Amino acid sequence: MRDVDLDLSDDYMKSEIEQQFNWSNKITVRRFVDKMKNKRPTVMITFACEEDRILAMDKGIFLVNSHYEVDIFKPKISVTQCFNCHGFDHTKIWCPKKSKVCPVCSQAHELSDCLIASAGDRAQYKCPNCSVNRCHSALDHDSCPKYQEKFAHIQQLAQHEF
Repeated sequence: MRDVDLDLSDDYMKSEIEQQFNWSNKITVRRFVDKMKNKRPTVMITFACEEDRILAMDKGIFLVNSHYEVDIFKPKISVTQCFNCHGFDHTKIWCPKKSKVCPVCSQAHELSDCLIASAGDRAQYKCPNCSVNRCHSALDHDSCPKYQEKFAHIQQLAQHEF
């Protein structure tokens, strides 16, 4: 549910929803919080069975004279990419490479120092993840097959998890 009043507690919402649908301990309710642990207006409800989820989505939920639509939770999917070597599945802090890798030509220098990038000759671009001249940089996620492969894998995992 979105745009839920921040003053409503998880326990209160759980109790009201269970009363509304005549359920007993069939759901869990958890409000999203930001990085600073501040409440967000989005609430996740986990249902005991598919039929209960469908019923709540069809009817919506009433809390304190307000009607809320129930949507399926779709997690944000992102690929972890290092800002040092531009590889995947780790960050700069945990990067195994000591020196910076240019995302355009795969050489050991900053992007700002890259002559190929400054010339703009995409035919010379060599993605450090693809290891061949593929006319794209490691930052061009739409053109990088390795990035697309990682993204598809994470997307597939997310579909099975939720």
